[in-house]
Amino acid sequence: MLINNNQSFRKNKLGFFNSLILIFISTAQVWAQIRSVPPPQPPTAAKGEDFTWWYVSLFVLALGLIVAVIWRLNNKKAQKDADANAKAIKENSENVDRNSLDADKELEWLRKNQKLVGKKSSQNRTKKKRQSSVPQTAKVTNPSEAGRENPMANEGEKNSPMLPIFSISRLELARPFDALPISDDEDLLTAVEQAYDEFEEDEEVRELAIRILAAFKKRNSVEALSQVALYDLSSNLRSKAVSVLSEFDHESVFEPILLANADPTREVRAAAARGLTKLNFDRADAWTRISETGEEGRIKQSARAAIESGFVDMSFDRLIHPDHRHAYEAFTLMALLIEAGETEKIFGVLESHRDMTVRRAILHIIKITKNQKALDGLYSLLEKNTLPIEFQEEVDKTIEEIGFVTA
Repeated sequence: MLINNNQSFRKNKLGFFNSLILIFISTAQVWAQIRSVPPPQPPTAAKGEDFTWWYVSLFVLALGLIVAVIWRLNNKKAQKDADANAKAIKENSENVDRNSLDADKELEWLRKNQKLVGKKSSQNRTKKKRQSSVPQTAKVTNPSEAGRENPMANEGEKNSPMLPIFSISRLELARPFDALPISDDEDLLTAVEQAYDEFEEDEEVRELAIRILAAFKKRNSVEALSQVALYDLSSNLRSKAVSVLSEFDHESVFEPILLANADPTREVRAAAARGLTKLNFDRADAWTRISETGEEGRIKQSARAAIESGFVDMSFDRLIHPDHRHAYEAFTLMALLIEAGETEKIFGVLESHRDMTVRRAILHIIKITKNQKALDGLYSLLEKNTLPIEFQEEVDKTIEEIGFVTA
């Protein structure tokens, strides 16, 4: 029985070992199978996504948006500038019409005045005729009292009525004025350089330079603006420069604005005409100041600009204005024309103007200025023999007073 127990123990022990070996082999086989299958890989998102292209796209989109907004704003600004320019041109034309309307009103007043003067003269002539046909008892009984009735009787109607022009006995010197200071501001100097088209071809840059110059009421600013007003290739910039000069309202801007009246472009002429009406200083001094330069070319150029601008035609009637200031301004302009030798219009009026008072006023100016450049015109008038006898004698006497004898 012990032997049987030992045998069963051995069998059990052997079965246990066989079972262990079987389990080990099975485990090895399963492990081998597991090792042969690759483990599942984690999702690629675990590595971290790359957003570089997304950021680049977003940046490009934002940049495109900014460029589109800037372009839109520039278009609006350009449209506003174009509208402003159109409006300025329209205002220029309206102002020119308004200026011409003011001139017409003044001329209409003068014509009315002339009609009154002519009416009074005709009434005086009628009265004299009546007096000549009726015995003058007062003259017989009291000759001295009769002489006091008309102190200008010896001169007839030459200077009647006694207007301010005939009381002017000489051409006064122009009053000095305070010159504008020179500035060395960097912005101003840069704008001065950019204002010249020979240095800066871009018209927009030159226009910006004009705006900067407008902020500096300095001598070098006036000089730069004067160059633009007279010589820039763009008529738009020339007119803007003239307008800026007129805003300065200083004696130094008178001459460039005057010369701009002879510009070939209507836009510039309109700006110059409007600009001269804005100036508040005495234009009589300005005309005289040009004459006092003694520069023949400068004087002649200013005289021609005055003729082309219409100032001269207006000044003939202003000679007999009852206001001394207006009469003296016309006097100085006529003196400038005589000094420049631009006397064609003067002698045309002297020969054929409808108002003898205007003729005598011009002759009075020639007599006072005593300029030899007027002598040829006076001689020509006498040779034509178209003047009234009385006025021809006055011309002859003027020549003698200047110091010459008629041929």
